[in-house]
Parts: sequence; structure tokens; C-alpha cells
Amino acid sequence: MTITSIMNRGEPIVRPRAARLAGDVRRAQIIAAACQFFAENGFSGPTRDLAASIGVTQALLYRYFDSKTDLIDAVFAEVFREHWSVGALERFEASAGAPMADRVAEVYGHMLPRMTPTATRLFFRAGLDAYAEPIYRSASKSLPLWNAMLAEWRREEGLPTLAGKPMLEGERMLMIALHNAMTMIRVREHVFRTPRWLSDADEIRQISETQDAGIRVVLRRLHAGEASERRCAIADNPSLEAA
Repeated sequence: MTITSIMNRGEPIVRPRAARLAGDVRRAQIIAAACQFFAENGFSGPTRDLAASIGVTQALLYRYFDSKTDLIDAVFAEVFREHWSVGALERFEASAGAPMADRVAEVYGHMLPRMTPTATRLFFRAGLDAYAEPIYRSASKSLPLWNAMLAEWRREEGLPTLAGKPMLEGERMLMIALHNAMTMIRVREHVFRTPRWLSDADEIRQISETQDAGIRVVLRRLHAGEASERRCAIADNPSLEAA
């Protein structure tokens, strides 16, 4: 029998209680803790466990949030408050005249450091738990940048403007593939936790060069009709909500 078991025999376990805080401060504390909790446990994690991790009661959580869905919405509102795409379009436009591979690398070189471990894991959890709304919202925030990149690739390849010929389905998937390749740098680091052999700068540069070369080839084929009918068709959903 250990000393610990003797000391704890018959004594109730007392959990530490959180200090009394002002309403806005408490709400912000709950959101911050929920970001970490859902990133680690997924959105199916019970709110009673979240409450226990903060040192408050489950009932107190629902004084600030009408439902678990309301709390999850607040979590993503916090994530989107400093979304990684903010300023990306302006940065891309400011580099006009430089090679596209350089421009893409420069933009994502500033975007990826803003994808924190918590934000990355939250988005991965959102996909796994079929919580699609934040993924759609994230895509809509990145859409202006993707449109600008596609328009520039079209211009350099002597293809119609987006005003003259709307985005094709194959083009939509090209832009999603580019973005996914970049964000996988963070997913591998923060979700899969795989070893890193290259720095962010080197990985971003390699993806930029590969995508730049490949996108040009595929664009020419798409506009020449040298792909499936579906890929060459006008995109059903130019908003890229499937991203």
C-alpha cells in the first residue's frame, strides 16, 4: 500500500475551481480553451470535459453559449479573426512583373506562418467531423487570391480573361490543388507530425516551381479541349466552396 493511497483513502477529490472573472473575460477564456480542446479531441468531445479542463461547471459554459454549436461557431470566429489569407491578394498584386513561381512562393511564404498548430488541427478536425462550414468560409476568404493567380496564368499563356471565359472546372481544381499542396506543409507538421527535411522556404519554393510548370501545361490543354468534357466545362460552382 502506498503513502498516496493511505492519504487519499475516504477523502473526496477536490478539483480546483477557476477564479471568478468578468463576463467578457470568462467568455474569451472559454473560447481559448475550446480552441485547444477541440483541436486535440475533435468536435465530438463532450463539453463537460471541456468545462473540467477550465475548472468551471458545464452549466457555466451554457451561460455564455446557447449550445455546443454556438461554442464551435465562436471558436472558428476566433480563428477567422486573423485568417492567414488577410493581405495575401494585396501582396500578390504588389509583385506584378515578377515570375509567377516567385510571386506564389512569396505570398505563401507569408501565409503559412499564420497557420498555427491549433488552427491547422481545428480545420483538420472539421473535415473529419463533417463540420463543413468553416472549410467553406476559409475557401471564400482565399478565393480572391486564387482568382488573381489564375487570371495571371491565363494572361501569360495568352488565354482568355476570366471576364471573357469564366473559370473552368479543371481550373478550379488546379487552384485547390495548389492551395492544398501548400497547406499540407502545415498538416504534415502539426497533424501527422512527420519529420521535416526542408525548411518552409524550400518546401514552398519547390511546390511553387512544380505547380507553376504544371498549371501552365494543364491550362493550355483545358482551353484547347484536350481533356474530359467535365474538366473543360464552365465550373458549376466558381465560388470554390468544395475546397
